[in-house]
Amino acid sequence: MALRDFRSTHADVVLLQETHFEADKATQMRDRKFPVGFFSNSTAGKVCGTAVLLSRDFPVTVTGTKLDQDGRYTFVKGSLGGQSYTFASIYLPNRKQHKVLCSMLRTLADFQEGIVLIGGDINLPLDARLDTSWGTTSVPHSVLRQTHSALDSHRLIDCWRATHPTTRDYTFYSPPHQSYSRLDCMFLPFGHLHLLESVDIGLMTWSDHHPVLLTLNSPLVSPKDRNWRLNETVLNDPMIRQGTLQTLQQYFTENTTPTPHLKSYGKRIRR
Repeated sequence: MALRDFRSTHADVVLLQETHFEADKATQMRDRKFPVGFFSNSTAGKVCGTAVLLSRDFPVTVTGTKLDQDGRYTFVKGSLGGQSYTFASIYLPNRKQHKVLCSMLRTLADFQEGIVLIGGDINLPLDARLDTSWGTTSVPHSVLRQTHSALDSHRLIDCWRATHPTTRDYTFYSPPHQSYSRLDCMFLPFGHLHLLESVDIGLMTWSDHHPVLLTLNSPLVSPKDRNWRLNETVLNDPMIRQGTLQTLQQYFTENTTPTPHLKSYGKRIRR
């Protein structure tokens, strides 16, 4: 179900959290569309778990990976057409999120190359007023403050909030608390924010979380010049056909005599 959903979104890279695979068993979450996957599975059992899946339509050459033995992060880096990319799938605990995030970001800073994209379940709302249906959160203020400080120190921008500064939307519903929260985020360094084309919260399907769908513009691709072409359907209009015919007839009537420049040029050619 998950792979079918990924195919329907035409995703090139998928960042997964809470995979709950056992560390000592081979993971079978691959198919023809996503033949390559990297998984961090916890040695403590079927808890946590993160993954990065790469589509066959995204022929990146993987140059390095870093997998967490606790299943909290999966880092993958590679190159495509001379441009380096680093993808990070992260899953924070529901307590002391800031400490785990700081440790992850330090590890990522030593590993990363090129354009960096971080996505995952951070298990807290970055702005309780906008990112929760109740407008409040039980997460201590000190944890929120230090989480923001960690993101700021690495110049990481919450992509969805950057493009939806006042919108209220959520990625998770908690039945016990009867509340909605935006816990799933995608981050880009400030210096790469100009590559962001769009970011949206998708519909809930196979998971209990809504997916976050992000599109980046590749710095390697330059837009092609568009060639103008006549919309031939307009010629089906009798008035347009008649007007075009009259214009052509008038043009050839008024341009029967060559200009002196063209006559002179023609004589030189004949000699």
